[in-house]
Amino acid sequence: MTVRLLRSAGPACVTILLVLAVWISVTAFGLVPDYVIPAPLAVLDSLVSTWPGRLGSATLLTATETVVGVMLGVFVALFVVIVSGFVPTIGQAMTPLLVASQAIPVIVIGPLLTISLGYGMAPKVIVVALLCFFPVALNLLAGVRAVDTRLIDTLRSLHATRGSLFWRVRLPSAAPRGFAGLRVSVTFAPVAAVFAEYTGSTNGLGYLMLQAIPRLQTDFVFAQVLVLTVMSSLLLASVTLLERLICPWNTPAGKRNPS
Repeated sequence: MTVRLLRSAGPACVTILLVLAVWISVTAFGLVPDYVIPAPLAVLDSLVSTWPGRLGSATLLTATETVVGVMLGVFVALFVVIVSGFVPTIGQAMTPLLVASQAIPVIVIGPLLTISLGYGMAPKVIVVALLCFFPVALNLLAGVRAVDTRLIDTLRSLHATRGSLFWRVRLPSAAPRGFAGLRVSVTFAPVAAVFAEYTGSTNGLGYLMLQAIPRLQTDFVFAQVLVLTVMSSLLLASVTLLERLICPWNTPAGKRNPS
């Protein structure tokens, strides 16, 4: 177990250590100004000193917007897929619209939502939900349609209903694809919330960045980027764990022991 963990996590840890070593060397020898790339200790000091006041509350707000937005996007995607599963015509009609909608940057919608909904959480939640909705919905719809037709024909010969085929075969078969889309979505969801806060907010990481960047408080900006990185990593780990719980057959152990 320990050897396997070292093999999987070792390369990533070595890469992080190398990047950190280069970062320390560049700042220690003064190769770049502090307002461009601050020293790691300065970033850590900024993180610790501002967390009890501004940074902690801003992180909580941005994290709340992100989690609620992800949950809303997944809920709407599941609703669309379930309706499409029982009424295939709806799914066929919506697929071109979903694909075409990808040409519209979700971030551009942020200012319009701020104008119509104000400076509260609602515009940020909707932006994150839109970002998560499309990848999850498209992957689930593709997975529902990619089920082996021979399996479907066999179950129909055994008088399986459309509902049982969807709940017991199509949706479980599409779940791994849905989680693949969700993993991509949650990685960018905190950044989407920050960009939505750029368009108008009174708190949050995006609001703090807008204040810190003109003042050249680079160490504070780096501290916020570090917080966003940790937030994305935690979301990704949570989705991976949830996938293992819901789709155990799609794990390496499940594939080796399909019974």
